[in-house]
Amino acid sequence: MSQKKPPYWNLVADVGGTNARFGLAPQTGRNFNAIEDIQVLRCADYKNIQSVVNAYLERLPLTKRKEIQEACVAVAGPTEGDRVEVTNLSWVFSKSVVAEQTGLSRFAVINDFSALALACPQLRSEDKILIGDVREDGGVMDSLGRLAVIGPGTGLGVCGVLATGKSYLALPCEGGHATISPVTDEECSLYNFLKSDFPHVSAEHFLSGRGIENIYRGLGALRGIPPTFTQAEEIGAAALNRTCEQARDAVIMFCNLLGTFVGDVVLTLGARNGVYLGGGILPMLKPLLLESDFENRVRSKGVMSSYVANTPIELVVHPFPALIGASFFLSQKY
Repeated sequence: MSQKKPPYWNLVADVGGTNARFGLAPQTGRNFNAIEDIQVLRCADYKNIQSVVNAYLERLPLTKRKEIQEACVAVAGPTEGDRVEVTNLSWVFSKSVVAEQTGLSRFAVINDFSALALACPQLRSEDKILIGDVREDGGVMDSLGRLAVIGPGTGLGVCGVLATGKSYLALPCEGGHATISPVTDEECSLYNFLKSDFPHVSAEHFLSGRGIENIYRGLGALRGIPPTFTQAEEIGAAALNRTCEQARDAVIMFCNLLGTFVGDVVLTLGARNGVYLGGGILPMLKPLLLESDFENRVRSKGVMSSYVANTPIELVVHPFPALIGASFFLSQKY
């Protein structure tokens, strides 16, 4: 009688500027949503990537720890070489050194938005919400299956996705650091205001948690109104509760600028088959996103408006999508 093999696991993680999210994914099967033992650790409580990984492993039962064979860690920032610097965090590490310390057969590190991008085609219907309408006027979609993933959070992540047969290929980039494109007079004035603080005013300076703070602070300076709040969470809450007109104006401007940026990304990547909106900010601000001019700004592209008219836009509401993407990545044996 053959001995039953243990249920081997893959360690999957998503390390951002604020939190590190961990989980275990079954090594076999195609249900990439089946993530267990999910835990969220604050990055500020740990000095480096090795210490936060070890902290998670120590919280697992010993039996499960022994059954982990491979790992995929998604981090904010470029991951091509052996040396990795985590954006918006002071952690710098060597992939090979961490791999040796973990003792796993495979230790992969990918961009966090690559992980999110690989997760999006795997999401269930309840994990995403369609934003706005898609015109049904016979527009031609992209036969290559190109998608875009955009997410404001601690920073602004951007990634493309290309369907390749039965699989998907993530196309990571640093699009969040492209120059922002203001449209209205007030947005242009705010852009000029921020130029006194930043030599290069990027999309991330507007479309992130810090971006909401920048917009709110800038509007106050332009209008001669002293700020009441300093944190994005406070501004967002006041906007949603309608207790501060300036906070609401700041969030509406954030959503409008995001619409312009999303449309630009669709044009640049040719991502006519769909846009997924990720990150931790938008699900909380969904009512104001729908109330804003977001969708109109996505699709208002002059002579190219018809090019983006049929592009579906979906808001990701799954709490840990990058873990799904990391699991998918390991299954492809890149």
